[in-house]
Amino acid sequence: MTAAYLGVLGVLGVVAVLAVVGGCLLWIRRRTVVITVRGVSMRPTLEAGDVLIGRRARTARLRAGQVVVVEKPDPDAGFSSWSWPDRRGHLMIKRLAALPGDPVPAAAAGRLGPGPVPPGSVVVLGDNAEESVDSRQIGYFPVERVVGVALRTHRRAPRRSAR
Repeated sequence: MTAAYLGVLGVLGVVAVLAVVGGCLLWIRRRTVVITVRGVSMRPTLEAGDVLIGRRARTARLRAGQVVVVEKPDPDAGFSSWSWPDRRGHLMIKRLAALPGDPVPAAAAGRLGPGPVPPGSVVVLGDNAEESVDSRQIGYFPVERVVGVALRTHRRAPRRSAR
């Protein structure tokens, strides 16, 4: 074999490895969601600065009690529209309180009324009821607006006080 032939094989090998690595990264990206917690609506479970790693909802089975990432409706439209010009930064982290067919949780019954959650809808609630904007104010969330399900949370390191 000539040196040129071996050089071509080496280049092809590197290209193949890069293609496999790139494919794996794309596969992971399409199935995971990473979001940094802002705000206090999920205290004490989650604190501002925590990083939540989750599985995209289309690949996860939803169950009541899970921490989920949901699209936030537009407050300028009275929370009745999910039509944002862009989807960046319009996400919320909440607890999935009820799925279609489940009874409406007592915490949200004032806004939603009694009875089962309608088909295609979910109820999401923040753990910190006094500081959360969720189904208690907004109403039902379309199930297709659930972006991901939390798998793991990484706590941010506490800040050291300057002395």
